[in-house]
Amino acid sequence: MTKAAKRALLAACAMAGLTASADTHPHVFAEARLEVTATPDGMVDRLRHVWRFDPVFSSTVLFEFDADGSNALEVDELEEVARTVSGSIAEFGYFQSVTVEGKDVAVAEVTDMRVDMIDGQLLILFTSQPVTAVALADNPSIAVYDPTFYTAIDFYDEANMVLIDAPAGCSHQMVIPDPDEAIAQNQDTLTEAFFNDPEGNDWSKIFATRMEVSCT
Repeated sequence: MTKAAKRALLAACAMAGLTASADTHPHVFAEARLEVTATPDGMVDRLRHVWRFDPVFSSTVLFEFDADGSNALEVDELEEVARTVSGSIAEFGYFQSVTVEGKDVAVAEVTDMRVDMIDGQLLILFTSQPVTAVALADNPSIAVYDPTFYTAIDFYDEANMVLIDAPAGCSHQMVIPDPDEAIAQNQDTLTEAFFNDPEGNDWSKIFATRMEVSCT
């Protein structure tokens, strides 16, 4: 395995939460922004994501991907980070979930993953789109979270979760679940298997910050 491949593997494992020592609490922290845009006929158009990572993880990425030792990430190195991140989180739905009436809607492959390093913090930007049409009138719920619990993706302000160009009568709210309430509300589905094998189950979704759309 080449040195570059080893770096990519390490970063992929970190982003996907697959390191041998990982357990069920966050090791990486990111401040997030989500913009959901709508089409003129009231359909979900794009989900625009921006994640700004903590300085410690950002410095780790810099160390792993700074191939020329310049203490900065050049264009080709940033592109390598973007490819690694995109590949490692694709199997996790790009750390997002779109549900309509309790049913998951798959998202299409992300093709515009971009990465930058600003003021010592890693910045990741990308857009996604549901594979099948989603109408705002169906009151979709859109969550952003890492199902492995390795990365905490947090919205520090309601202004960082916005709905753009929605038809009249449609609004949204940012919901941050209370852990105790989330467990109580989902007690019937949180079987012993969920707690014995947390990494093998997507129960982290019930704790995810989400946008709930409501149209009248």
